[in-house]
Amino acid sequence: MRPSFRILLITLPLLATGCSSLFYVEAETEELCKTQRNIEFPGGLPIPGTIQQTVNFPVSEIGANVPTGTESELRLRLFELTATSGNPDLRGITEATMSLRLPGQPPQELLRYQRAANQPPTQVLTATGREILDLNEVLNQQELELTFEATGEMPLNSWTADLRVCSGLWLKTDLLDLVF
Repeated sequence: MRPSFRILLITLPLLATGCSSLFYVEAETEELCKTQRNIEFPGGLPIPGTIQQTVNFPVSEIGANVPTGTESELRLRLFELTATSGNPDLRGITEATMSLRLPGQPPQELLRYQRAANQPPTQVLTATGREILDLNEVLNQQELELTFEATGEMPLNSWTADLRVCSGLWLKTDLLDLVF
């Protein structure tokens, strides 16, 4: 008997038992980023306040290529707010969050920035993490509504910034579903 035919005879009983995890494909992307450029922020008052900005993160493009029955996760890893004009000092911002809002549900906090003690002048706010979302739950949405919210003492003059949001994508599917 040829070796490949022997392997087929050995694996055939295993396939007949219904073991679904014998043959699978697992793939991961480290980073998918979306940048919303030139977001305008008004000047603030010399008292603590809150600013908010919504970013739409497209998932319909990702979902079009995900096979049915696939385990999938969207792993939010970074948000970064970088001032691009107005020369603001962002050290007065004490905390900032990135939250997800799905229709009919309250916002879910994903990442949080917390100002360090004795923060020097800065024009960049960054938060990292590994918050995981079940992609199958959000694939029926065209876009994810991500909300950036910052609290503290805002710059006095109006300014603009770029908001960058990055995530990874993890997929696992049965190889037999892909082939047959």
